[in-house]
Amino acid sequence: MSKGNKGWLLGAAIGTIVGSVTALLFAPKPGKALRKDIADGARQVGEKTQEVAGKVTEQGAILVDKVKETAGDLITDIRQVTKEKVEQVSEIVEDTVETVKDVKTVVLGVVDSEVDGKDAEAAALEAAVTAEEDKDAK
Repeated sequence: MSKGNKGWLLGAAIGTIVGSVTALLFAPKPGKALRKDIADGARQVGEKTQEVAGKVTEQGAILVDKVKETAGDLITDIRQVTKEKVEQVSEIVEDTVETVKDVKTVVLGVVDSEVDGKDAEAAALEAAVTAEEDKDAK
């Protein structure tokens, strides 16, 4: 319940009590009848307070259920989006690996065709060693 509603509810309860007591005190009744009316008024205020408390409790429970449901839906949505993004990244990684393999094949083909008197296998080994040294340097 918001602060504004609490203040309004409290003000209404206090106003009801003060108004009832004031009306009873200014009514021309004997003491016994006045005390009975005050007791009746107090009992009515108590009943009304219990009724309002029950409604507040009920509305609070409904609100809690709605929050739980919304949070559950949000978590489900986040999990779905995360799963989709992981799949997209996996596809990109697989494509990148394939591209690197293709580039490696092309580079080795160029090295093989440009070897001047060197054995193709030795040229490939030399290229691999150079690539490894560059990787270690980083």
